Amino acid sequence: MRTLLIFALLTFLCTSDFTPFGGSGGLFAQVLTVSDELTMRSDTEYDLIGKLGGQVLLLQDRDTKHLLTGFDRNMRQSWEKELELRGRNIRLLTSVAKQDGTGFHLLYLYRKSSRNYLQLDAYNPAGNLVDSTTLVDFGVFSTSPEREIYRSEDETKLLLLVTEQQSKVRCLSIDLQEMALGYDIEIEPEKFFFNDDFMQAELANDGTAYFVIERDNFKSKRKEHKYEVHTIKPSNEFSMFEVPMGDSLTYDIFFRYDNQNDRLTAAGLYTAKDFTRADGYFWITVDPNNPSAARPKFSPFPTALVRNIEGKRYNKKNPGIDEISVRNVVLRQDGGGLIITERNRQLERRSNASRTQVVTNFGIRPLVDYHYDELVVFSVHPDGAPHWSNILHKRQYSQDDGGVYSSYFLMENSRSLRFLFNDEIRFENTVSEYVVNGRGEFDRNSLFHTRDLSLRLRFRDGIQVAANEMILPSEHRNKLRLVTVTYEVK
Repeated sequence: MRTLLIFALLTFLCTSDFTPFGGSGGLFAQVLTVSDELTMRSDTEYDLIGKLGGQVLLLQDRDTKHLLTGFDRNMRQSWEKELELRGRNIRLLTSVAKQDGTGFHLLYLYRKSSRNYLQLDAYNPAGNLVDSTTLVDFGVFSTSPEREIYRSEDETKLLLLVTEQQSKVRCLSIDLQEMALGYDIEIEPEKFFFNDDFMQAELANDGTAYFVIERDNFKSKRKEHKYEVHTIKPSNEFSMFEVPMGDSLTYDIFFRYDNQNDRLTAAGLYTAKDFTRADGYFWITVDPNNPSAARPKFSPFPTALVRNIEGKRYNKKNPGIDEISVRNVVLRQDGGGLIITERNRQLERRSNASRTQVVTNFGIRPLVDYHYDELVVFSVHPDGAPHWSNILHKRQYSQDDGGVYSSYFLMENSRSLRFLFNDEIRFENTVSEYVVNGRGEFDRNSLFHTRDLSLRLRFRDGIQVAANEMILPSEHRNKLRLVTVTYEVK
């Protein structure tokens, strides 16, 4: 039975002193709408497309069958249809909802007469095919290629990376609005091995791609440590520049393209000695017209912050933070931003005792413990100088589940950032949130309990469909339910 519940949430939102935050505060209520259960087969993968034409669309990939399901405003299943895709051996790559809500695109590979093709289809919100084009004939793959996809911020462009050989990468730009292939360029950097050296790619709204390679990030060559950025423009112009990292080693890094200020930005964590713990954070801003001027701005962690996180493990001689990763970078309109980090670790338990091992068709494997703990947020000015920092405490533990119910979902709007998460990773659990404003002030709120709703929410796989609305999947024992969470001003 579908469930419609309203929870009153009293949340005061302070007016921010910089964008993207701003606006007045108010009282909010949440409306949760929960769909009926869908039985998921073991070979089924699913993709939340979004909310189009007032309905939520879910795509299910059942190997040889591809089902599109529509849910109405009350999350009742209103229709389902099988998509007739081309060829055989179909491998879905991604779906992208149009931002105007008029439909979505589906990108996939298929095989015909032993050749592999890249296909782009466009659908309306009712799941009817409105346009279709074959973008690339790849011919015969000698091996199963690795594939990675990046999308522009406005979701009008895609960048597909295809790697058959570790020493070279084929970069394909796809214009979704034009339903056409842009550049198709193969890059082969010197002394390059994809799995070891490739760091990340970023795609600007105009279709310019930035392909980032990490160089010499180890102790014996710390003075040579740098990032090598290969740039591909829509006009097929190709260039390369380097970002030196001084005497510091990179503990973690995350790149984002700032379309408003036309800058490539990067934020990360650094260490001065080794990779056992991070010593601080850094911020890099690259002007594409003058990339050689880019230099990282390093900031050590505030002592009080490290002491708060480490507790009894605090090391006065080496005050750093271990087991921490950069999860996201939120850009501000003034060119500054927020660096969102999270403490996490995985522990394998090996023992002769059967309770610490799992027997599979491939033998015995150890159990894995997943820990996802504090969120640490650093705000920086456009020049990289520190603005504020804060700790959002949480403690999540699970076993042998891939950590899929852990971590958080970030909801962005003009007034605040909302971090939603499961307090505990179990069936009966409280869902909580942190609401953070532009000055770093925050409130923690307990939102609802899942006991009466039969939910196990996967926050990491949620999508935001409006400034005040998100869709979250819930999975339990091969049963899938979709949940819309809407914040309404009271």
